[in-house]
Amino acid sequence: MKLTVPGWPESLAARVIIAALTPMFVVGVALIVVPRLTDLPDDAAFQVEDTVVTEESLRNRIDVLEALYGIRPPAEGEQADRFRRDSAKAVAVSIVLETAARDRGIVISDKAARDTLTRVIEQQYGPGGRAAFVELLGNAGASEQDVLDEIKRQQDIARLFEQVTKDVPEVTDADLRRAFEERRDQLVTPEQRHLRNIVVATKEQAEQMLQRARSGVDFSVLAQENSLDQSTRNSGGDLGFVTQQQLASEYADAAFEAPTGSLFGPVQTQFGWNVGQVLKLRPARALQFDQVKDQLRTTLASERAREVWRDWLARQIRGANVQYADGYRPAHPDAPPSETSVPTQPGVEGQQPNPPR
Repeated sequence: MKLTVPGWPESLAARVIIAALTPMFVVGVALIVVPRLTDLPDDAAFQVEDTVVTEESLRNRIDVLEALYGIRPPAEGEQADRFRRDSAKAVAVSIVLETAARDRGIVISDKAARDTLTRVIEQQYGPGGRAAFVELLGNAGASEQDVLDEIKRQQDIARLFEQVTKDVPEVTDADLRRAFEERRDQLVTPEQRHLRNIVVATKEQAEQMLQRARSGVDFSVLAQENSLDQSTRNSGGDLGFVTQQQLASEYADAAFEAPTGSLFGPVQTQFGWNVGQVLKLRPARALQFDQVKDQLRTTLASERAREVWRDWLARQIRGANVQYADGYRPAHPDAPPSETSVPTQPGVEGQQPNPPR
């Protein structure tokens, strides 16, 4: 139920160069870097300006996002490490954006947030679904106020995005014609596949789901009984028709290589282990200018706005003096979050986050 509207050198050569520097310079670097690594309290995940976010606070925030978006952090390994670091960065950036919104006088009322939550519950759980939502919150260790606070953050960001990008130049007809010629090969209705999906915690569980489905057990029943994806579980794991670009790459490869009517998996994504079913296929087809001009205009305007937004956001992050504890420092701490880094990143455009997506 998504409500969003976004150090040390990494290369071996760079590390070798640093190691070869004069002792005096290395000492100087140590004097600069060590305080950055040790200034934070022992239980801190990161600090933004004067705001210290503890590991417990970050976990609580992720619990709220789990309840709100149905995401499941990876249990272990490299994906769990990346998720932890990306989550820390996403929350740090959200604090930067909250500060910027407050400085611009952006305020979301309690009523606006509550109205949004009511709509989301009705869309996700149907009429009378509040009890199921409250149960989900309890299982996640989150409160309704936590969710309302998250909604306010997302709506803050949406309004902030509007303000930052309000002066982006309009797209002209000449821009449209030029873009159509440049992107003709891309302007197609891509192949779509109607998929069902089950996500579970372990590979062994996924293999069991696959074996049971192959033995004749109804896939939708298996999804309803076993899938961890709260957003599709009640519909039997139905993802609807999706394109390859809408899915996580590792999942997309398996889903779009499988024959129609077949099962595929297990496939690991950051949400867990997935088993899928291909129900139907819609082939790709080329589009004409009149068919795409309106959407192309929207796309070009969105690209221009995102470019302005990311440039502005990069400056805000660099100016916020964000410091991360070692276990939470992302690969590129001063860059805006990538669009695929973590599903909870601050943004302005979003879609329902199903586990394989």
